[in-house]
Amino acid sequence: MSESLAEHECRCVICEHAYPRSRLTKHHLVPKSRNGKETVLTCRDCHRQIHALFREKELERQYGTLELLLAAEALQSWITWIRKRQPRARLRVHTSHRKRRR
Repeated sequence: MSESLAEHECRCVICEHAYPRSRLTKHHLVPKSRNGKETVLTCRDCHRQIHALFREKELERQYGTLELLLAAEALQSWITWIRKRQPRARLRVHTSHRKRRR
């Protein structure tokens, strides 16, 4: 095997952990259902957390860029927590109470 694993690693834009490209997913900044085209690479845990916190309308109207998403107040505690953890097996993600109440 002439290519090293590091050549195939990418970073999640949320937690900044390095993963093999095959373990990352494309997150549409504006949901596909709302005609979004631009994507960023996220690990599965961060991707699930984004969708557990925000509805598609919110993602479209308030968090349609990476900068706005990273600055979202509801995501700050997740970002702080996940960046301190070592990448590992999938985490359990729950829908936020804030999202459920709307």
